[in-house]
Amino acid sequence: MSFQTHPNKFDEKFKPIGFEELLQGNENILTAPDSILGDQQEDAETSIFGRQKNYIYKNKSNGTIILMSVSKRLGAHHEQWQHSIYYSNARYNSPDNDLKAYYADIYPPINAYHYSFEKLGYSVSCILVSNSSYDSGANTLAEFVKQVDIFLQGNV
Repeated sequence: MSFQTHPNKFDEKFKPIGFEELLQGNENILTAPDSILGDQQEDAETSIFGRQKNYIYKNKSNGTIILMSVSKRLGAHHEQWQHSIYYSNARYNSPDNDLKAYYADIYPPINAYHYSFEKLGYSVSCILVSNSSYDSGANTLAEFVKQVDIFLQGNV
């Protein structure tokens, strides 16, 4: 299956529970510097423009936003967990804990969670952003990623 077929399936069939997709096929690519991509940018099949599709999902009931990027892997395919990181306003910008020396009211009161993985020849990256009072972000993102995994298994 070509990469272009895959994002079309996401566009048409991937409807995660509780979320609406905003881009509806519009482009949203933030490119990397030439020093990182190098000659990749010259070939449509291997460039970020030919291998990546981005989505923005919003959940109106809890105010969360998920950014998802799906790209076709270059080279050997491995099923693996890539990255996992989070930022919690309560943990990293609080005047009341062991990191209080780093507290400042200039920082936005948000939580952010990031998961990325490779599976079935694709690399998937998901970031959830919520206001700081929403404390179920990691669970919400984990559930979203499970839905992505199930979709990939049935559609790739």
